[in-house]
Amino acid sequence: MALVASLTLGRVFGFPPSQVAARLEQTFSHPKLANARIGFLAADVPTGSIIYQRNASLSLVPASNAKLALTATALLLFGPDYRFRTAVYACGPTDGKGGVAGSILVAATADPTADASIFDSLAAELVRRGYHSAGGVLTNHPVTGARGDSATVSRQRLTEALAKRGFGLSKDARVLPTSTTTSLIMEHASDPLGAVVVAVNKRSANALADNLWRSVGWLAAGAPERMPDFLRQFWAERGLPVAGVQFADGSGLSRNNRATALFYVELLRYMAGRQIEWPAFVGSLAVAGYDGTLADRFRKSPARGRIWAKTGTMHDMTILSGYVATKSGGLVAFSSLINNVAGRLNSARFLQDRACEILADMDAHGPAPEQNH
Repeated sequence: MALVASLTLGRVFGFPPSQVAARLEQTFSHPKLANARIGFLAADVPTGSIIYQRNASLSLVPASNAKLALTATALLLFGPDYRFRTAVYACGPTDGKGGVAGSILVAATADPTADASIFDSLAAELVRRGYHSAGGVLTNHPVTGARGDSATVSRQRLTEALAKRGFGLSKDARVLPTSTTTSLIMEHASDPLGAVVVAVNKRSANALADNLWRSVGWLAAGAPERMPDFLRQFWAERGLPVAGVQFADGSGLSRNNRATALFYVELLRYMAGRQIEWPAFVGSLAVAGYDGTLADRFRKSPARGRIWAKTGTMHDMTILSGYVATKSGGLVAFSSLINNVAGRLNSARFLQDRACEILADMDAHGPAPEQNH
């Protein structure tokens, strides 16, 4: 199911907002959530009008919802069609027999989709194309976004992979910037960033998310360790409320991540206003009852197919942020952060889903009848 980028807005509030708020307040006041810490906000996407809020500025652990800020940042920086490219150049003339007078230069972009096998693949392809020697190996960036990779490590790994194939390197390799006197030998490109973001969000791919975190760090922040401050400044410059927000990794596995429902709702509204990045961003979210991490939720609900959201789960928390298409044709951004859940998560998750159904039920003819569960 795909969310139409341009929704025809009818009356956003088909019945008095106070009724919606009352039903949501009743939902989050359930005894099963008595000991939980809850942050919730729902707002109309075009206008920002608040439908209901509960501790919207409370700083909580977002779990995998941390992927939302990372993927949105990547799309805004590079665009959905961007591909992480690994290009191999000859720095200097070739002798026509497979020897390069200068060095082999690898111009890399810290490809988050590449693993350590790429070094063997690059070396094998160079040999297959008839190259057998060079003055050394140069790298400008890490070849992969994998943990522990750097330009120096990438150079070492490629040097070792070439040596295993009898490729001669006559000089000590160094890490240098790209040269303007190079000729392209070959190039590898990842899938488009839009496809990478789908894998990160819809399937909640943790390893890929952390690779993307490091890739953005190398390409935009200067280094992965600068990402927390970089992301905070990035979103503050776009007018988002970053009080109570703290970035620690891309996957959301770290409990040092912090976020607020207010931050996520404003991020969702911001992305909905981006003509180029919006389709890729919303298309990366799981669709209620259909795919991704929401495939088994809302399957028998009237809201099936009308919720696009990112889940987040740890043993004592359930998180859900995204969009709801209402019966009256409106579009609502919501964020539901529930931490410190006592006991099993099933009840908390059920109530979280019920809140989404209440939002989806907004209709010009009044509230839908209460459902018995």
